[in-house]
Amino acid sequence: MLTSNEEIREQKIARRLKDIPKVYRKFYEKAVKNASKPAAIKAFCLECCMWKKNEVINCTSLACPLYLVRPFVEFSKPPKNEGFFAPELANADRRV
Repeated sequence: MLTSNEEIREQKIARRLKDIPKVYRKFYEKAVKNASKPAAIKAFCLECCMWKKNEVINCTSLACPLYLVRPFVEFSKPPKNEGFFAPELANADRRV
């Protein structure tokens, strides 16, 4: 008798949960059971950094696609009229 993909997934999730520190299990469970994107990012980053919150904060993987959205870090927004959408950049193609 073949086991469905959903049953296999549940077994793998249960196995993985045993290896996750108790304090972080809720993020993983929320990610896999509720399809929460923020929880998935948090669980992925924590797993990548060996379940060490401080390592996520000080992540050095600058090319990681999740680097700018990694959890536990406050990113400052650029001041208005600066950055990519600054007025001088928005009209740059018209100055040619």
